[in-house]
Amino acid sequence: MTGRDPFLQANGTMENLLGIERAGELAVTEADYAAARTVQLREGRAPAGTRGNFDLAHLKAIHRHLFGDVYGWAGTTRAEPLTLGGVTVRQPPLLMKGTTTFEAGNRVNARLEAAFDRLRAEGYLQGLSREAFSERAADLLIQINNAHPFREGNGRTQREFMLQLAEQAGHPLNFDPISQQRMIVASYDGIQGDPSTMRRLFDEISDPDRVAVLERGVQYLEGARQHGPEWEEMYVATMTTGREYRGPLVAKGQEFFVMASEGGAIVGHPQDLPEGHGRYVTVQATPFPSVDGGPQPRLEHDLDY
Repeated sequence: MTGRDPFLQANGTMENLLGIERAGELAVTEADYAAARTVQLREGRAPAGTRGNFDLAHLKAIHRHLFGDVYGWAGTTRAEPLTLGGVTVRQPPLLMKGTTTFEAGNRVNARLEAAFDRLRAEGYLQGLSREAFSERAADLLIQINNAHPFREGNGRTQREFMLQLAEQAGHPLNFDPISQQRMIVASYDGIQGDPSTMRRLFDEISDPDRVAVLERGVQYLEGARQHGPEWEEMYVATMTTGREYRGPLVAKGQEFFVMASEGGAIVGHPQDLPEGHGRYVTVQATPFPSVDGGPQPRLEHDLDY
């Protein structure tokens, strides 16, 4: 084995089955293939093994299905022998992204198998209240992410795994209005030993009333991106019941409002806005009301940051 990373071409682009040499082109192509395979997963048209067992083989099957069109190593964890171009090579012992170092490669499978053994012993989180499920599911996602079993595609694989687990447990999740920045922060905090950020995220995406209001706010931010940053680059979250918030209003609709916060935005329901409020408000968050999940409500006020 040489010192060269076996996953990378000489120019630094990931080795791939399509012969793509430019990183930008590869990223777009990979996303397109994975999106099409995701539809198959969610419609039940994926191969056997990509649903149901919630073990390491299940996780690997999801990764193989999502990325097998692009990478010859799809479905192979960092703990397993890697064959590229007919040659078996040893994988790098460590995986770093930015300043984060994930689980050592030779320990990945054992760590995940222990996590999935516990999941099985807990009855795959069935029969729990929504609150208990969301907390335990958040902790499981942190464990899987900390192991980071695959060289690329971990986030999308984990999301599909958790969506299936939640569906079976009777507490569906909705990751759609969770920004990339928020997931990065929650994942980083989890690696640092703080599960609270991920638990809050799961409490939102498992609550249909709360996540519906979050979707309203994200729809606004997505439509207003020409006036500000991409919503994916912001930390966007809903208000937590019982907490007080102060800040400038960005927008207000019939069933949502958006308040600017440091580095992102907070989304709430107009029932909490004080009567006769101005642009700068103080809000005491109350439980979110039931919503019908219908079309985007009419925007009443649109205020720039």
